[in-house]
Amino acid sequence: MTAVEPSPALEKPDSFSLVLNGLPLLLLLVGFALAWTSCATAGGTIAAFVAWLYIAPPVLARALITVFGKPSGRLTQSMPAYRVWWTLVQLQMPFNRLPWLEELLRFVPGLYSMWIRTWGGEVSPFSYMGPGALITDRTHVKVEKGAVLGMKCALAGHMVVREDDGRWLVIVAAPVVEREAIVGGDAGLGPGAVLRAGHMLPTGRRVAPFAEWPRRREGAP
Repeated sequence: MTAVEPSPALEKPDSFSLVLNGLPLLLLLVGFALAWTSCATAGGTIAAFVAWLYIAPPVLARALITVFGKPSGRLTQSMPAYRVWWTLVQLQMPFNRLPWLEELLRFVPGLYSMWIRTWGGEVSPFSYMGPGALITDRTHVKVEKGAVLGMKCALAGHMVVREDDGRWLVIVAAPVVEREAIVGGDAGLGPGAVLRAGHMLPTGRRVAPFAEWPRRREGAP
């Protein structure tokens, strides 16, 4: 009989990753406590909490990036850059769980692009966001002037896979939508993917990490 090689041990989330899952709730509780103790009226409390919710996470994220740098590349749990990235993810979690919070900002021209810039990403105020357009990593995104993001499309700044030895590997890079490009409805770009200027990514099409659309022909410059 042929001996069967044992499967590699699958890496589990470390204690830092598990504990930090509580950061979004802690952030909300701190904001509510500050709003409750600093305002005398219900309206003032609500306004203060909403201001905290929209302002505190991106400001904290930007401070983290300023101090430790913006994480990118291939990250494992043992790397300091992974810890920075995972903290950034948790700061964004309220908006990933409740996407309508982000949709409200898109009603006001220019406000959403300013908010994304605070996170450390880049979305032109002269681009268009269709309903339900998802940006998973507001710290890692670039949408240029005249670009259109169709309904329920997704720009993913990270992807998580397992390596052959069982370890987690997080690939982090900004997807890029160049000038006048159109991302079709339900289409998506992975981390580091590029939709070239003036082109359209068809409905439902996905572009793999660090790939380009349209694909370059063999031998093309």
